Amino acid sequence: MGDKTIDIDRRGVLRGVGGGAVVLVGLGSVGGASAQEAITVTAVWTDDEEEDFLTVVDYVEEETGLDITYEPRDTETILTETLIDYETGIAPADIVVLPTEGRVRRDGEAGHLEPLGDLWDEEDFTTDHATVAVDDEVYAAPFGGDIKPGFWYRPSFFDEHGLEEPDDYDAFLGLLDEIDGIEGVEAPLASGNGDGWPLSDVAEAFILRQDDGAQLQQDLIEGDAEFTDDRVVTAFEELQDLLQQGYFSEVRDFGVQYEFFWENETPLYFMGSWTPAFGAIEDPEDLDYFMLPGSEAMVTSINWFTVPTYASNIDAAREAVEATISPDGQQVWTERGGFVPTALDVPDDAFDLEVMQELSEETDEVELVPDLDDALGDPFQAEFWSQLLGLWAEPDQDIEPVVESLNGVLQETVGDQ
Repeated sequence: MGDKTIDIDRRGVLRGVGGGAVVLVGLGSVGGASAQEAITVTAVWTDDEEEDFLTVVDYVEEETGLDITYEPRDTETILTETLIDYETGIAPADIVVLPTEGRVRRDGEAGHLEPLGDLWDEEDFTTDHATVAVDDEVYAAPFGGDIKPGFWYRPSFFDEHGLEEPDDYDAFLGLLDEIDGIEGVEAPLASGNGDGWPLSDVAEAFILRQDDGAQLQQDLIEGDAEFTDDRVVTAFEELQDLLQQGYFSEVRDFGVQYEFFWENETPLYFMGSWTPAFGAIEDPEDLDYFMLPGSEAMVTSINWFTVPTYASNIDAAREAVEATISPDGQQVWTERGGFVPTALDVPDDAFDLEVMQELSEETDEVELVPDLDDALGDPFQAEFWSQLLGLWAEPDQDIEPVVESLNGVLQETVGDQ
């Protein structure tokens, strides 16, 4: 992780982490890949995102001569089972796409990963080698990334009910009250869940809207701030108030929640740049977003491709990684929507949707910060997710023990780095 917040230019579009994986079977001797040699890779993309990634796989197959099979896993499996395999000297796949830069650094330092810094020039990407480096060895390569810009909504719904984007927090609260009174609405705000995220993304948005929030988030990551900071407490109290008001919906799997969002039952959904590509979104042209009022920063997250030291065919795996992260490889998914490339040479006109082009342009105008729990990794990430699930389940609980518990785990996590 870096030692300062991100510069405001296109190189700053993505500095963070993300996750995914692939399986590749080599056919023929092409660019160093030997005949009949198999390569495995694993990732978290499923459903429509899996279909999008498979288009990239098609490109890599044609470019390298490899025959590629993709095997998705959920986030919890990626983070836990891969670590168990590494500790017993087993490669769960020849290419593992990790969702957290903290895990990349830990795995690299433990000797579980092959150095990949020679596969990408940091001047050609939106992130730096240092983000996934230990003692000058770079243990991952950046694929596309995600921007967490704010609350997505349907302009058609806003037009129908005379709603407007809020320009301050009081207007935001007024908007929630208006939406709450509309027939057919379960709750104004969607509560998506996986294993504790995207609730974590919502919580980070409220941290970022506090005074000097972007620096606060960076300081938390670097260990220069405590989770008991008054601004963090305020962020949690604001979330608690919205929960107590009934403004957040029932917690559902984040993918399922898109269906309720599209039916205007949960009209505001704090989600990432992948939103336009989700299958439940029947018309991506009927999408827009607004930042949480008070926030002047967005969170970014990168999909880091890694090659385990125990992989059966390291050379072929490296070849596949290099082709995947190339500008041409990343352009394939960019053109399909819901994807923000890390390769700077992907042309701007590759964005097919206007809202994605606008999002890309807005990232040049705001501060961009790493994802808090992704950057830190476990044990903080697991505790962060657990405490947020607990808050959503029991919104009347005292906030002080929550932030004190998280601060203890934060200090433990930072101390281990």
